Amino acid sequence: MPKTPEEIAAEEAEKAANAKTIEQQLADAQAEAEKWKALSRKNEERANSNADKAKRFDELEDANRTELEREKARADAAEKIIADQKAKDDAASLRDEIAKAKGFEERKVPASALRGSTREELEAHADEILALLPEPKPAPSADGQGNNGNDIGDGEMSADDIVAAATAR
Repeated sequence: MPKTPEEIAAEEAEKAANAKTIEQQLADAQAEAEKWKALSRKNEERANSNADKAKRFDELEDANRTELEREKARADAAEKIIADQKAKDDAASLRDEIAKAKGFEERKVPASALRGSTREELEAHADEILALLPEPKPAPSADGQGNNGNDIGDGEMSADDIVAAATAR
């Protein structure tokens, strides 16, 4: 059954009375924000207090350790540093070995260009790098380049004679 105009008007008046204005909604939102700010500050203070307590606890615990425990902790830390350095040195040595075996020196590629953690990975990466580089050009023949196999300076002229001849021109 349809509503009468009086019922419709009464419902609209009730809605208008119950509806909050924009100002009221804004005030409610600001109050909610202030509530959360206060809770946040309270939590921050509690966290700072806990951090200070944890620091004091660590200091007290460290003071209670025996000298032997402190020295053991230092030795463990030193052993870890040594093991890490040995692993780095071993990896560098393996890279150098593979680079030398693959002929990186001839193509002027540094061994540090290799990536991988195992021999197989390093060799595969070396092959990929070499496949990307052009083949080196063969060296020119020795024709007209003097006597091969003789040491430099075994000629008939001394260094002083060569300098004198060059400056006399």
